Amino acid sequence: RAPRAVGTALPLLVATMTGHTEWFAGNFFEIFGRSLALVGVAELFDKTWFMGLILALRYSPRTVFIGSYSALLLHCVLAAALGLAFARFLSKVTLAYMTTGLFFFFALMYAKDWYEADPDGDAIEAGKKEAEGEEEDAGEVPNDEETSCNPLKAEKAAEEKADWAVLGKSFMGVFIAEWGDRTQIAMIGQHASQPLVPVFLGSVMAFFLLTLSAVGAATLLNGQKLRERVVFGFSACCFLIFGLLALKDAIAESTAAAGAESHSQTLG
Repeated sequence: RAPRAVGTALPLLVATMTGHTEWFAGNFFEIFGRSLALVGVAELFDKTWFMGLILALRYSPRTVFIGSYSALLLHCVLAAALGLAFARFLSKVTLAYMTTGLFFFFALMYAKDWYEADPDGDAIEAGKKEAEGEEEDAGEVPNDEETSCNPLKAEKAAEEKADWAVLGKSFMGVFIAEWGDRTQIAMIGQHASQPLVPVFLGSVMAFFLLTLSAVGAATLLNGQKLRERVVFGFSACCFLIFGLLALKDAIAESTAAAGAESHSQTLG
């Protein structure tokens, strides 16, 4: 009971200290877990995930991880900012039903992908090809062939230059691949309709685990095959569940708003 009490009290304490109680409202860990699952399902075997995998196969995994994760962190910040902006202009009930519709729409999109997918299509191979197209847009890592009177110093300088180039390429490649993606739109919807902090932390944790898994799986997935229909079907089912959970939240929000309005009219 003690750890659970601490886990519940800590977000409330931080909310009180920051003065933004609306950012921590609701069941903190439930919303955190839902956000983590949503981003994880949407991104696994997506082109952004494969971008990190392909880069890790070619360059230093540590450098690729830093560049890729930095780009995804920036996307989390942008999604949070856009979500807050929407929340200022629209009511909570409207945002809740919009998020519900968004998740059901994504469920239909993934169901359509499942229906149109080749029964024997390989999701891993298809993802690699899509990511390679995005990688070309990020540019090539330059080869430094300059000579120097101090070969050791020149070699070290060349390595450092190559590391920065890989870092930049990883950042730009992942940032471009994620821009306008379904995950980004879903995150904006989550940030707009749910408390900001648990949604943001859940997204950040999901991207951390996904980037880590992409870099770690660079060698493990060599020669492996995964049917596209399995990936699309699983994603469609998960987004259907997310939509039902969002609908439950929307109905609860609508009921609470109607109750508050009725109470104010009674008092008036």
